[in-house]
Amino acid sequence: MLSFERVKINHADPKKRLQGFTIEPLEEYSDSSAVAEASRCIGCNICTQACPASLDIGGYIKSTAVGDPAQTVRIVFENLPFPAIIGRVCTHMCEDICVLYDTGGPIAIRHLKRYAADKFDDYSSIISVPKRKFVGKNVAVIGGGPAGLTAAYYLSIQGVKVTIYEKLPALGGFMKTGIPRYRLPQDVLDKEIGYILSQGVEVHLNTEVGKDVSFKELMNKYDAVFMSVGNQKPRMTGTPGSDAENVVHATEFLRRSSFGEKIDVGKNVVIIGGGFTANDSSRTALRFGAQNSYIFYRRREVDRPGYPSMNAEEEMEEADEEGVHYVWEVTPFEYVKKGNRVVAVKYWQNDMVSDGKGRAKPVPNKDKVQTIDADYVIEATGQENDYTFMEEEYLRKLRLTPQGQPIVNPNGMTSIPGLFSGGDSTNGNRDLISAVRDADQAVLGILQYLNLMDKVSEEFIPLLDRWKKYSTMAAKIAYSERSA
Repeated sequence: MLSFERVKINHADPKKRLQGFTIEPLEEYSDSSAVAEASRCIGCNICTQACPASLDIGGYIKSTAVGDPAQTVRIVFENLPFPAIIGRVCTHMCEDICVLYDTGGPIAIRHLKRYAADKFDDYSSIISVPKRKFVGKNVAVIGGGPAGLTAAYYLSIQGVKVTIYEKLPALGGFMKTGIPRYRLPQDVLDKEIGYILSQGVEVHLNTEVGKDVSFKELMNKYDAVFMSVGNQKPRMTGTPGSDAENVVHATEFLRRSSFGEKIDVGKNVVIIGGGFTANDSSRTALRFGAQNSYIFYRRREVDRPGYPSMNAEEEMEEADEEGVHYVWEVTPFEYVKKGNRVVAVKYWQNDMVSDGKGRAKPVPNKDKVQTIDADYVIEATGQENDYTFMEEEYLRKLRLTPQGQPIVNPNGMTSIPGLFSGGDSTNGNRDLISAVRDADQAVLGILQYLNLMDKVSEEFIPLLDRWKKYSTMAAKIAYSERSA
């Protein structure tokens, strides 16, 4: 008999999780559980309306329901070369719009993708990509993150020679440096990045464009360039005392952690910011031995970045299980130093003031001063674009939005002919699945720009917006109405 109740996703013991970085918070579905959960799907495919990468979600849920995870992976690979990665860390807006949300709960779309992908150690055993002859075109990719790797995969299987330039000693971008290993294990990264490279992609690690190789050289040497540089420049608060040695930006903290450094964070850690990066930093600090991890956010809980969404609720639930403390509606105004180290944080309580135009604004009440001991301060306050690696002649030609993002046409090309852009530096969503979509669009744009559309294997090019126009608002509205 068909059950409409969502098959429970079990959580690993929080105490065991905090002992290190090897235990994932969510446990894998068994074969029977995966089939039972997938069998709940009614096949309407409305979920695709909220999927940036236009995955055939209904198709791969159906293949899972009939016990064919290999076909599930093949369907995902039509647009996305990271099923195991996205199956762990996707924002899964598709679930927010699921028609079964109020009837037993949404289909566990993300988790079912992870289940299927984890069945295979080597995708070449189930995915047959014919070797294409070199079509005579070379493309450079600046940045080896999710957008860059996606573009490299879909271009290389069409016979385009792709070379990735990555300034770090490892590929993955934010997947490697911004997502802790307890959420995204290294062996998962190795499996999926390794499969992409097996298609003939050339890689130059420890190679910084603008320093080790000039941007102008790439533009002259290659037939097209895809720029997927992410947001590289940390945005610090400038709070008095932030020059102390135990104050770091979250991107640096998480990067050092991802490369295996054991960081002494002391007993009390304060994280400034309320988004997903703040959550990751707070939970990482606990795994480094902190007894107390506090997240300070200037607004209310319902105003936090990523809310309203099921993903934001799930991440907060996991953080609550592990003992993260949330301190809402506060503004730190001084990091109290002793020598060159912060020992405490002074902050004001905020009043939330509405002017009737948009959401309420936090206004510090300077009569409400509080102090908390701190051994380590992490500022999870966002990042900015940095295009200083470009020569001035290109910077003058690159059109940017008021927010500093490159303006691209529907094919992902910037105002500079032959230069395409995608990922966090280009779109406002700043999540992995949106970076994949940018790359998919750019792949089609690059193939058109290089006059290769008559030579492509249509079976292996990304197919975007196959049913409905993608809209992030569809998921946000659906979730906010349910949680109102």
